[in-house]
Amino acid sequence: NSSEQQNNNNNSSSNNYNKVQTLRSLHIDYVHDIAFDHYGRRIATCSGDRTVKVWDLSDDGEWTFRPGTGSEWSAHRGSVCRLSWAHPEFGQLLATCGTDHAVSVWEEREGSGLSLIGGDTSSMLNPTSYSGASTAPPPGMSPTAATRWVSKATLTDARRAVTCLEFAPRHLGLRLATGSADGVVRIYEAIDVMNLNHWAINGSIDVEDVDGAGFAGGALAEATLGVSCLSWCTGKFEPPTLVVGGSSGRVVVYRYSDASRQWGVLLTLPGHSRGVLDVSWSPNVGRGYHLVASCGKDGILRVYRLKRGRYGGAASQTNNKKQSASSLASSSSLELEKHQVLEKGTSEVWRCQWNVTGTVLASSGDGGVVRLWKSDFRNEWKCVSELRGDVSPSVMQ
Repeated sequence: NSSEQQNNNNNSSSNNYNKVQTLRSLHIDYVHDIAFDHYGRRIATCSGDRTVKVWDLSDDGEWTFRPGTGSEWSAHRGSVCRLSWAHPEFGQLLATCGTDHAVSVWEEREGSGLSLIGGDTSSMLNPTSYSGASTAPPPGMSPTAATRWVSKATLTDARRAVTCLEFAPRHLGLRLATGSADGVVRIYEAIDVMNLNHWAINGSIDVEDVDGAGFAGGALAEATLGVSCLSWCTGKFEPPTLVVGGSSGRVVVYRYSDASRQWGVLLTLPGHSRGVLDVSWSPNVGRGYHLVASCGKDGILRVYRLKRGRYGGAASQTNNKKQSASSLASSSSLELEKHQVLEKGTSEVWRCQWNVTGTVLASSGDGGVVRLWKSDFRNEWKCVSELRGDVSPSVMQ
């Protein structure tokens, strides 16, 4: 019976891989980012054509996009680089960033008729002339729709293009971390979650010296792009913590200190010989350690295993036995236990992302292959599946 059940599970897994839907992006330029919402029933895409599109999962399991329903709008005056969904507790919020040095926070609202986004009345759009497939609406406008995306705030503190952003986990409140080509990570926080028009800078981190100080050799040229990626630690008993990757190849973990009210370097991880393209902090589901993944232009995909430590050693641990979990977390540190190179190819690895339980890592790159990685009983990461650009799956033994 157990063998039959295992075969059934394997067949079910194979069938799931065969359920592939090919979507026309409907963008007229390269798609720069794709993001699922919290429940995995909506997809947002952004592109160099300055627009954002939102796709919905229908009841029959098909991804649908309906032009002219408010699911597409012009978000920036330049290419849109990244986007991020907030936790649904705060509503349907989407943050975008672009080469126009700006970060925009959008909220979905019910509405009808010609919808106004961001309060721009300088131009009007004739809904009957908009096809949605080849022509983007002008900045600030959305076509006739049952819902509309309204610009709640535009953050323009960056001196260069904003390259990455991510909303913080729900337990940290409505915070948004952004990284830009000027080498600075800025953390914003909504002053009032009921009024999303006002966001304050909660902290900033000088990550990359874009003027070249502190870099040697060929790193100077790579450093001109500043911060390239970041990811929040999702552990509920950890202080606010970020892992940040830069074009210099460094991968650094930063942590916020309540005592100094500043962000500081917690841990420097083995980096990449060239620029870092993506980092991802694994969701922590009851584990006693953390997993972080990074990938870069050098074709390397790496997983780091971080264990919790204590400031002050064993004596401090003994004295703090009766402290609360939150106070212990604030006095804890992270140490690199080990790291493993999963992929070392000739092509760049562009993205890496964990599943919701932090047990499967997906990677993609210039090779046109999406690879899925899992840890075996020896805690060694192996490629268990590949999905090629022609959507033909192959299972690795």
